[in-house]
Amino acid sequence: MSSSHVCSVQPLDGEDIVAAAQCIAIDADAFPYPSAPFALHSASTYVWVAREPGYPRVIGFVATRARLGVLHVDGLAVDATRRRMGVARTLLRELIEVSRARGMHLLTLRVSVANRAAIALYVSEGFVVDGRLHRFYPAAAFGGEADAYAMARHL
Repeated sequence: MSSSHVCSVQPLDGEDIVAAAQCIAIDADAFPYPSAPFALHSASTYVWVAREPGYPRVIGFVATRARLGVLHVDGLAVDATRRRMGVARTLLRELIEVSRARGMHLLTLRVSVANRAAIALYVSEGFVVDGRLHRFYPAAAFGGEADAYAMARHL
């Protein structure tokens, strides 16, 4: 678990249905479709949540799944009222730290080519564009932009 002045980050407790519901609400606001199955827990799926210190409400999450030394980010989102305050960066740095500790060698994700803020964050944290995925998202997603970048970061 990490903590910064912005928020603390910890794994989502599979029994914490309130936190899972808060993740689902943030997810629904941020993405045109569910990014992760928050109620499904397995040995290969991991979700971390961000909370303001002393405040139990979830303000962001990163949902992932692991396979063969690669951790893929299914979704990373922050409550609309807490965006641009360092929450996503804190979540991403925790993810990098935990991935290294678990012996992962690569982080991967997909991001809309229209999401300039997210792309800038990922690049600043060492991710590189690995390709462009044409018509990856539904046509109505992200202001009509259906393409995504595949991005990766070696650990």
